[in-house]
Amino acid sequence: MKRRLLLGGLALAGAVPAAMAAARATAARPVALEVLTTHLANPEHVSPAPAPGQRLRLRRELNRRFDPAAVAVETAAGQHLGYLPPVQAGVLSRLLDNGATGHAQLTDQGRLRVFLDT
Repeated sequence: MKRRLLLGGLALAGAVPAAMAAARATAARPVALEVLTTHLANPEHVSPAPAPGQRLRLRRELNRRFDPAAVAVETAAGQHLGYLPPVQAGVLSRLLDNGATGHAQLTDQGRLRVFLDT
């Protein structure tokens, strides 16, 4: 009986560092949840155009009178590209207002993929 407990304890002692290493590897890699695929509303033509897959910022624009839920899409350098369509921005803007973070990417077909960072 003591031998079984000793072996079980040794197995558990070996499993804990392995689980911790796996958790560190997972924590080191940011995870994003895709919540929406849409188009860019009111697009501005910028040069150079962002490459497909390039990480784009989402920024709440609280001062937009006719769209209180406006979410602007920008390059990492802050170059304004356009907005999320108002219907899709409604829920996402509330999440961003409450501390959530997110980003977007353009696809090869010109669609906009929107992600929440977890």
